[in-house]
Amino acid sequence: MKHTLNLDNLSMRDLTKLIQEAEAKRAEKQEIANAALLEEITAKAAQLGLSLEALLGKQAAPQTNARKVRGDAGKPVAVKYRGPDDATSTGRGRMPKWLTEAIERGKSKEDFAL
Repeated sequence: MKHTLNLDNLSMRDLTKLIQEAEAKRAEKQEIANAALLEEITAKAAQLGLSLEALLGKQAAPQTNARKVRGDAGKPVAVKYRGPDDATSTGRGRMPKWLTEAIERGKSKEDFAL
């Protein structure tokens, strides 16, 4: 027998509770489906004389939205340009004032390259 639920008759609190219960039930069913699929694949691999690990190769790293850290992060960067009064620039970030002024006077960055 199919149950119908009239959402118009529910209060905000009841709707919120219904949503939370539905999400919990969905997550539970997803876990059951994942476990069943894993069991099925493991059984088929065993029939072929393989392990699941051998089938997958190495374990895949979990996907995240985290930004990857550069391998050279925090390490000093070599100086690329040297200007008057031993002022230096790595060529990264905003151009230093002494180099901007020199370019405005007709010099080029290559004139200060090391």
